[in-house]
Amino acid sequence: MREDGNLDLFSARVLELSRRADRGEIALGDFLTPKEIRAASGILLSEGKRGNFAFIGGYRTAERARLCCLPDYMLYGAESDDDVYLVAVAAAADEISVLRVAGSGYRVLSHRDFMGAVLNLGIKRHVLGDIIVDGDGFGAYIFCDAKIGKFIADSLSRVAVDAVKAEIVSLPEGFAPERKTEPVNDTVASPRADCVVAALVNVPRDRAKSLITSGLVDVNYETLTKPDSEIEAGDIISVRGEGKFRINGFDGMTRRGRLRLAAEKFV
Repeated sequence: MREDGNLDLFSARVLELSRRADRGEIALGDFLTPKEIRAASGILLSEGKRGNFAFIGGYRTAERARLCCLPDYMLYGAESDDDVYLVAVAAAADEISVLRVAGSGYRVLSHRDFMGAVLNLGIKRHVLGDIIVDGDGFGAYIFCDAKIGKFIADSLSRVAVDAVKAEIVSLPEGFAPERKTEPVNDTVASPRADCVVAALVNVPRDRAKSLITSGLVDVNYETLTKPDSEIEAGDIISVRGEGKFRINGFDGMTRRGRLRLAAEKFV
């Protein structure tokens, strides 16, 4: 689950946040991956905790988000998950900073460029939320723990080989980022996971099978271990070191009886 991969330790951290809320505190954890969010939610639900926690990442559709456990007194009148989310957002309004990083306009920058530049400051990944790169690649919004926001704003002066300026800002009205993707189209023998992964990352099927059995492939943020698992339209596939993909569908068959795979890679 976190960098140490220790599920017991992860569970202990999640449950400690819940216990703090039971004692009347607003308890806020680190930024979690989508996979960790699913795990944390499952841990709390298995403990009978329902309707007193939410995941917040600085904007509504954030992929990386922080677990916020709330004391009962704050939830009077909250009748839905959306109500709880709004209470959590208000309760932790000062705990997440938004950085606007603007490049010179002469260099197209990628998510990896922005991520690398921030981590090179000595920042740990768990205090960083989403990094939303502009469509033209000339700038980005970076979400982070408020405790580290000013340090990043003051210290970040270069991303890749480009000079940048960083400042803490408020999000624009109606902020709803579109994630940039590029199409991936191929044919596969079947919707088996090893066939699909091989096509997505352009490796032989045996190599794709090895990636899966080594635990390097996630489907819908859960580790995949069976190469013969069937992939469906809408699935999100992450391959360690290769990127993240969304399966749009299997659109008919070729004359040779192969399925046409339509997918997209997040860039």
